[in-house]
Amino acid sequence: MTGVAIGARAALIGAAAEAGTNAELGAAISQWIGRVVPHDGYMLAAVDPVTGAGSFLAREHGYSPAAARRLTLGARAEGDDPVTLEQLVNGPRRSMVLNTDGPGPCRSPSMRAVMAGEGVGSELRVALAGAGVTWGGLVLVRARGSRPFSAVEAEHAQRLGRAVVAAMKRYVSSGPLEPSSLDRPPGVLVVGADETVVAATPSVRDWIAELGTVPAGVSAAALAAPAAPLESTVWNLTQATRGTGAPCLTRVPTRRGWIVLRAQPMTGAGPGAVAVTIQPATGTELLPAMALWHGLSPRESAIVGHVLQGMAAKQIARRLEMSPHTLNDHFKSIYRKTGVRAREELIAGLLG
Repeated sequence: MTGVAIGARAALIGAAAEAGTNAELGAAISQWIGRVVPHDGYMLAAVDPVTGAGSFLAREHGYSPAAARRLTLGARAEGDDPVTLEQLVNGPRRSMVLNTDGPGPCRSPSMRAVMAGEGVGSELRVALAGAGVTWGGLVLVRARGSRPFSAVEAEHAQRLGRAVVAAMKRYVSSGPLEPSSLDRPPGVLVVGADETVVAATPSVRDWIAELGTVPAGVSAAALAAPAAPLESTVWNLTQATRGTGAPCLTRVPTRRGWIVLRAQPMTGAGPGAVAVTIQPATGTELLPAMALWHGLSPRESAIVGHVLQGMAAKQIARRLEMSPHTLNDHFKSIYRKTGVRAREELIAGLLG
């Protein structure tokens, strides 16, 4: 990597650390990658690195939420998606170009009509993964009539994906290590099979606003109202639950701390109904995802887990068969990575 490239990467990570919202992070990444791969719009979607469910989202001048859902559901129903995110992660290439009219892989006619209706002529998708962990995906789009993305640009985007992951991790780790400070009761939604809200508690609108993914011009209250379309993170989670028939959760970093969304199939509310609960994420449920975002090693994560169980340093050292000196070195590394100064601060950050 050249000195110029190293400086550009450092500038991106610095901008990510300063970003106050998902939108600011997305804009910084779009501007940075756009110097090499020009595009007209983008969608940056992060996932919970443990469960793979959607975590946070940023988009601009790309697909509308409604179109993104039609493309996702249409691809599943028609089996027309040439390569899914999961296949990109596990395959030899982590980027792919899909065109509306041009050469190369295309969607089905009905899905190309959705792309055309959005004014999209070419889509470049990049799987964001590394070291056996999937962090999300990046979709770049060009308008119809523009030059389609090339294979060379796809290679560039794939190579730049490592820096995008580093920026996402810096954005998350620069936020507060604490459960959400939003002083509200847990929010509960019941979501019908048609993906609209059947019922919701009053606190849901505040929790949805915390997610930071409400489309411009749409209020969080409107998205929590009966018969309203779902917010993107909630929709992704309900889809994951319906796909497996099992409960699913995602942990979401916000500027006021971590929150957790849980979804599970619900009986007595009609076929396909799903219940979603939103509340602060604390303790052992937060640790697995937080450890990955903050770059804790497996041994460091185990140490934090023992700390949350109330074990003293001597007990932890004996349990993990290490010297007190080695344990102290691990604690120093944990404090540096999580931005805390002492054991008590670490506990408070995870338990609230």
